[in-house]
Amino acid sequence: MKTKFYNKHLKATINILAFFFAITISSQTLSQKIDSIVQIHQAKGFNGNILYSKDNKVVFTGNYGYSNLDSRSPLKDTTIFELASVSKQFTALAIVQLVEKKHFRYDTKVYELIEGFPYKDITVEHLLRHQSGLPETQGLLYNKKIWNRKKMATNNDLIEILNKHHFDLNFTPGSQYDYNNTGYIILASIIENISGQSYKDYITSNIFVPANMMHSKVYDLNDIPENSENSTQGFIYNKQKKKYQKIENNKSHKHVKWMSGILGDRGIYASIIDLEKWKQALRTNLLISERGKQKMFSVDSISPKYGFGFAIYQTKSKGKWVYHNGSWSGYKTSAIYLPETNEYLLILSNNRYEETYKSFEEDLYKVIQ
Repeated sequence: MKTKFYNKHLKATINILAFFFAITISSQTLSQKIDSIVQIHQAKGFNGNILYSKDNKVVFTGNYGYSNLDSRSPLKDTTIFELASVSKQFTALAIVQLVEKKHFRYDTKVYELIEGFPYKDITVEHLLRHQSGLPETQGLLYNKKIWNRKKMATNNDLIEILNKHHFDLNFTPGSQYDYNNTGYIILASIIENISGQSYKDYITSNIFVPANMMHSKVYDLNDIPENSENSTQGFIYNKQKKKYQKIENNKSHKHVKWMSGILGDRGIYASIIDLEKWKQALRTNLLISERGKQKMFSVDSISPKYGFGFAIYQTKSKGKWVYHNGSWSGYKTSAIYLPETNEYLLILSNNRYEETYKSFEEDLYKVIQ
């Protein structure tokens, strides 16, 4: 009975807060409006950082909660988060860089770039646009007959699995769109094979350094970003125990113990401040040409809402959305770039706030309209 009463009381409190903010929000500045919306979501469980910029000027940043929910270390603008699938845009840009240096073309067959790759009809562009038909990585690595889950898998392990088992493709490459993490893992291996550098070293030297992303890191088993002072620890709410716990202690996310070494589809850690620098580097063509950027932001008839590492949407009020969200154990992320109005909106959560890329990003988007 106490639990039911508490839940009703909590819901009533949240509703009252929402009503209060709805009344007062019309007279507030934009920063105050954003903060009011975030406070509503913080009351509903959000823990993380927010950024909104316009015309390359940071209009608002907010730190709501803790980098580590156990030690209660406060978040800062420079605190880095696992970006989850928001990492894909970095992988895609690295591929564009290599194409612009004429190491290969978008229509180059993957087997020409990775020795022994068993699928002869998959091109680099099929991987970028999620048109490969490859099986999903998580399904493969959860299968005890395929992978020993006592071992941490790497990209090379995944390629060896594909080479060994030669699974049937889900469809003919280039005929369908099906969002797929495996393709971006393969892209990371192409980056390594062609550049002669590790994925971490390539991304660091060719993206982080020139973009002045001073705090950003790529996941490394020998130097785990979560262990650094400036990083977040991923948490998730345990409904049975009614408390937040570190992700490695949660049975429903035990795959972190054998899948965290996989990179390309995820694995980049960055702060809201560094991501603003990333957006500015994109906008000014610091890292690739204008033609290469427009290729990343383009769609085709098979993937009408996906470019290279970005989901692409058209809005009536602000034109094109260049967008991605991410979900990994302990983290949910959302990054919305509006190139026609030069606006950028970021939500980074390290407690898997469920509404991150549902009502939360929609509520913030309505405010900036």
